Amino acid sequence: MNKLFTLLAFLPFAINVYATDIIDLYDRALKHNVDLSHKKIDLNIANEVLKQTQSSTLPEINFSARMSETTVERYDSSGAYNPSNYDRDTYNLSIKQPLFYLYVFDEIKKSKGILKENEIRKDDLQNIIVLETARNYFNLIKQKNLVELNQVKKEFNFSKYIASKKLYASGNISIQEYEKHKNDYDISLIDVNISEDSLSETKNEVYIFSGKELNDINDIKLVKLNHYSYKIQDLIQSANINNNSIKLAKQNIKISRDDIASQKSRHYPTLDLIAEYDYIDITQGGSQFGATTREDSSISLVLNFPIYNGGYQSSKTKEARLKYKKARLDYTNSRRSLRKDLIDTLNAYNTNKKRYDLSIQLTNTNLKVYESAILGNEKGIYTDTQLLEARIKYQESLFNSKNIMMDYIYSEMTLDYLRNVLNYSDLRKINTYLVW
Repeated sequence: MNKLFTLLAFLPFAINVYATDIIDLYDRALKHNVDLSHKKIDLNIANEVLKQTQSSTLPEINFSARMSETTVERYDSSGAYNPSNYDRDTYNLSIKQPLFYLYVFDEIKKSKGILKENEIRKDDLQNIIVLETARNYFNLIKQKNLVELNQVKKEFNFSKYIASKKLYASGNISIQEYEKHKNDYDISLIDVNISEDSLSETKNEVYIFSGKELNDINDIKLVKLNHYSYKIQDLIQSANINNNSIKLAKQNIKISRDDIASQKSRHYPTLDLIAEYDYIDITQGGSQFGATTREDSSISLVLNFPIYNGGYQSSKTKEARLKYKKARLDYTNSRRSLRKDLIDTLNAYNTNKKRYDLSIQLTNTNLKVYESAILGNEKGIYTDTQLLEARIKYQESLFNSKNIMMDYIYSEMTLDYLRNVLNYSDLRKINTYLVW
């Protein structure tokens, strides 16, 4: 195995200094990912809702001004007062200070809970972007390498097809054998087209994910992997404390409790302190006493006791209790789903390590066969077709080893994500595995 890693380190790779590495892809996603932008906006909206709710405890100040002109068209009276056209100016300044609104404090708690919920969602999506960056970059590597492998297979099948064509023309092989090689070549052409289409689809997915097209990427090299022996119970215990899905479920329960308290509090009376100042100016003709100016102020204590509103508030309270019950069920289901995901991912993690160790052995064997074929071809023992066949087998095993290694890394990152310990350093570690 050590020999394989040493030889791979000196194999010629096509290096593109302008290729996008995995860190570049992550930085692009942070700037242009639409889902992350949505979560940031949702967080800002929740913060504004909290400000709106808190403002309910502050005084409400209003000022109104009214200027009117009255024209008297007709006035019949046995009295001495004879009105004429007049103007009226009215100004009002009112200050309303809520003193007792019990439900407002519960609404503030609920708004703070919703704000916290959106913070958790944003943090969780940032972790998902780390995970999705690795997945998308790995998929690009897999599809690009598959295109290159299918191109080599196409060249191999083309050489066999040309040789069989000559042999068939000279009568050395049957038409069935000739058609077999021809069909193999046609299939290889279609395989190249399919792999190119798959690469294009993957690039489109990356474009949606990061907001920019990816022209080229770095390949990945085989490395030694440090495998950890996790205990499933330790993973479950850690995840139940730190996993963001569990945190969101708990937060939803808290929000539901605050909602129940808020709806129940709306049955209680409210108390307001209202202070008003009025100024009225009426010109000559609008009053039997002549031109009038009036100023007055008042202070009121207003008690509002809800008695009956058609059962609306009782229904809202029942609705809040049902939402609380649903939130508890969601929490239970989140724990179950988390347990399932941890067990499945841990099994994949352990299995991929075994697959990777075996694939390294197979790759090492096929590398030796390929090296022998190179020497044999130089001495005239192996034909070019045999050399190409040995190269294909080696490249297939190398392709499979890289894919299994990436699957292993991704399963390990998924375990970290489920325990909420995934971070940017994991991508920097993967970046050291790329071919520069």
